[in-house]
Amino acid sequence: MTRRGRSGRGIVSRVSGGPAGVAVGVAGAMLAAVLYVPAALAFPYRAQFGATTVLSDVPIAPNMPAVLARADRLLAASPIDQPGIARTVVLTDGGWRWRVLSLTAAGGFGLRRPFGTVLTFNRSDVAADRVFNDAPVANQRTLSGTIAHETTHILVARHVGEWREPFLPSWKAEGYADYVSQESSLKPGDAARLRASDPHAPALAYFDARRRVAAELARNGGSVDRLFGL
Repeated sequence: MTRRGRSGRGIVSRVSGGPAGVAVGVAGAMLAAVLYVPAALAFPYRAQFGATTVLSDVPIAPNMPAVLARADRLLAASPIDQPGIARTVVLTDGGWRWRVLSLTAAGGFGLRRPFGTVLTFNRSDVAADRVFNDAPVANQRTLSGTIAHETTHILVARHVGEWREPFLPSWKAEGYADYVSQESSLKPGDAARLRASDPHAPALAYFDARRRVAAELARNGGSVDRLFGL
């Protein structure tokens, strides 16, 4: 996730007996179904581009194929890329559908749930190739780069194993996704200023993780397997 709340990676419910327990179980099952099948939220716009399904709150701009093509070019530079990967890209306007689908990750740019191929994005502007969050600084990225970032999480999970991926150090999981997307929400000058004013800002964690991953790959000869301890 671009600002992926790792505590929000899945929903685990332990249901007690009785009607209350059954109600909780049904509610949990319905929420899980929505998170993994967002079409249940009746997105008004849908389009298919090769193996990628796009759902959207607003009409899908005609340059959507170009946005996806740029994301795929970024992914192609990764040795673990799987060209033509099937995925669902969910574009929201940052409103109620985003709040439902993001849960505890509402402050992020996008997310991918464990074991899923649904990539959900905050306030998206396809025509401008941008996605936004509500942070006071570092509040936009390219949509194409963010699609590449979230798709990288699918690729890493398939490469290292879905059960192992949630336990990867955050700097490796998020840093590699930003490394593939070739961007962060901060420029170096902005990062220096933010570090001086708010050294614990989440955007800095991503900025630093990308640099750390780049240094590690340069040191180990570009081996993604070594990066992830395989």
